[in-house]
Amino acid sequence: MADEEIAAIGTKHLVDLSSYLERQGLIYLGCVSPDTREDFQKYQNWLKAGFHGSLNYLEKNQDCRKSASAALDGAKSVIVFALPYAPAQEESYPAPVSEEPRIAAYARIPDYHTLMKQLALMAIEDWKGEVGDSSYEWRVCVDTVPILERAFARKTGLGFIGKNTCFIHEEKGSFLLLGEIITNAHFHITEKTNELGCGSCNLCQAECPTGALQNDYQIDSRKCLSYWTIEQRGPIPEEFWPGVAQYWFGCDICQLVCPFNRQAKNNTLPKAVTPLEFPSLFEVATMNETQYRKYFGGTALTRAKRNGLRRNALIAMTVNQHPKLQQALDYSTNDSESPIAETLVQIKNYLARVTR
Repeated sequence: MADEEIAAIGTKHLVDLSSYLERQGLIYLGCVSPDTREDFQKYQNWLKAGFHGSLNYLEKNQDCRKSASAALDGAKSVIVFALPYAPAQEESYPAPVSEEPRIAAYARIPDYHTLMKQLALMAIEDWKGEVGDSSYEWRVCVDTVPILERAFARKTGLGFIGKNTCFIHEEKGSFLLLGEIITNAHFHITEKTNELGCGSCNLCQAECPTGALQNDYQIDSRKCLSYWTIEQRGPIPEEFWPGVAQYWFGCDICQLVCPFNRQAKNNTLPKAVTPLEFPSLFEVATMNETQYRKYFGGTALTRAKRNGLRRNALIAMTVNQHPKLQQALDYSTNDSESPIAETLVQIKNYLARVTR
């Protein structure tokens, strides 16, 4: 099929595809080109500064990060979509003293990677059924292919990348999980630059409990709570414990304080997606492998593994002087696989200091 014919078909039916995405509860953001060279250079500078810490996988697959064409041969269009997931309006920061430490809002639903991919594939199948043409190739990406997702979202012109390094939609804020459909169908490309920005606002930087956002528009992963509570397998340095006492998995503080999120509309979970119920901190700190699979199977929290979650829970219980802390420590002494063993030593030293 000639490129001109592909373009004509793509242009005619792009609105239909966007409506099918919306019917699945996803937000259609736009259709952009596969090229991300402009943002790629910024990404390279971020890597050179060492802000990715020990996440060496971020140094790989650079061709994909420069262009989505490396992820799909003959790619001509990238359709950008999102799943809104803002926490309930009553969720505030700082959290009430009586509230248990939180987990990041995106992790409170079934694993978004699988969920969003399924929804997007259903939209594509509906579109194919209407068009009656299955000759195109499609690749759905939801944080599982090494492409610069926020760069594609920025190119839609509906928002910008803020000082908290999140993509901020001008109406819906930043509580958006991003996804992309890479295809060789030549849809009509509409790329714009959004003139909005953070301006002089630095609330996210001021409120970040670990100083991970000190440089404008750059995050130092080595200081980020998400880095320590999710990605790292060893002990967490004590300097970050006050943050873990607020969020024991991930962190939402830089988003909760953002004015764009306070004013955002229509940015909560679709009704078809039900938030999950999670066990108490004590149950997490003392869970065995069977309980771990029961509590967290099919959720994003499995990224931290069982002992990573137990480590986080023990630290949060320690800093918050949880009434069941000693019981959790007694259990952990008899089940002290790494990183629990190192954390128990840290807790012992911590308690010896603060209880003197």
